Amino acid sequence: MNVTAHARALSLRTALGLVILAGCEASDPTPTARVDAGAGDGGAGANCSADSTLRPVVEGTCTRPADDYTPRSPSSDAWPACIADSNAYAPFEASISALSRVAAFEEIRSLLGFGSAKVPSSDDFLQARVLYSQDQGIESRVSRREDEHYAAAPKLCRDMSEAELVTYRERCVGPAILRPILNDAFVKGIGGETPTVQAARIEASLLAWLYFSVFKESTSARDAAKDCDSMWAKYSGGRPRESAEHVSLARYVHALSVETHERIYDGLLAVRCWRDLDNPTGVATNTSLHLRARTQLDRALLRGLALVTAQRAEASAGCSSAWEGVRVLGAVLAREAKERDAAKGAALEAALARTPEVGGPEVARLLVEIFPCP
Repeated sequence: MNVTAHARALSLRTALGLVILAGCEASDPTPTARVDAGAGDGGAGANCSADSTLRPVVEGTCTRPADDYTPRSPSSDAWPACIADSNAYAPFEASISALSRVAAFEEIRSLLGFGSAKVPSSDDFLQARVLYSQDQGIESRVSRREDEHYAAAPKLCRDMSEAELVTYRERCVGPAILRPILNDAFVKGIGGETPTVQAARIEASLLAWLYFSVFKESTSARDAAKDCDSMWAKYSGGRPRESAEHVSLARYVHALSVETHERIYDGLLAVRCWRDLDNPTGVATNTSLHLRARTQLDRALLRGLALVTAQRAEASAGCSSAWEGVRVLGAVLAREAKERDAAKGAALEAALARTPEVGGPEVARLLVEIFPCP
């Protein structure tokens, strides 16, 4: 899909609004008893594991656009020879600052037990909050993250007032949408309020931030080649595609679909190939090749994020705390879902507003249909 068309996508405001506002299930049937109910955690207790339903997907044969870059078999594509034909990412710089933020994400994941049956303590949330808010850490990047699928605002989102952020909410996804969710979840988690729910909200918000960051860096690489390094680091944590143990967003995608992970890595290398071909020491000018590369990458990233969200949606019937995370990620995917199929996109938003027992299976089904193998 042409990435420039994304600026015409319908607003995320309605979909993400239900994430921030508590108790959006009034129009649903009375929920049935949940198997993960536990004292002091609002129906999401110690025996809940969102990863309990994790089943790898066998993609089969995916139909790929003819103009895709294929670094696993570079002789079969129409791209000129480039540095990425080695099928390995070649960094521009020896030191990549984004790796420290990925390391912080991994520490937060361990502390809060993302996807596991762990019920994090108040101290776990406090330590996670310290990691999140360290100087030049994740919080500093969430506060500036913009969604490049939307047209640029008159000024940088990080310099906007609260009123301005409301006006440019979709573009200013980090400070306007993700930051409030994260701040609220950390405060509630430190206070001991529904810890597994708050952990799920934090996990989903940070995964959304990683997704938006990878796409943003692939876009801004036209002006700064080193942003390719940040793009690669945010997804892979600096590890090769065949790593024995994956981290960051790659951990989640690889666990569900090896081929989708491979296709995302192909997309990362497509961006690296474009930058090698398009003035690697200065400002890039080949906008058409750049568009091809980041479109290929985004298509695979969206499939990966959809698989993660679908798996969490399936798990939410027995692990209701996961549902709040599904709402965060589902709202992110709703933009592209409506762009691809307006009716199914609307159905996705409607399912996200229901209870996990009712909405979970529908969300999972729709995401797999809307976002096929890339």
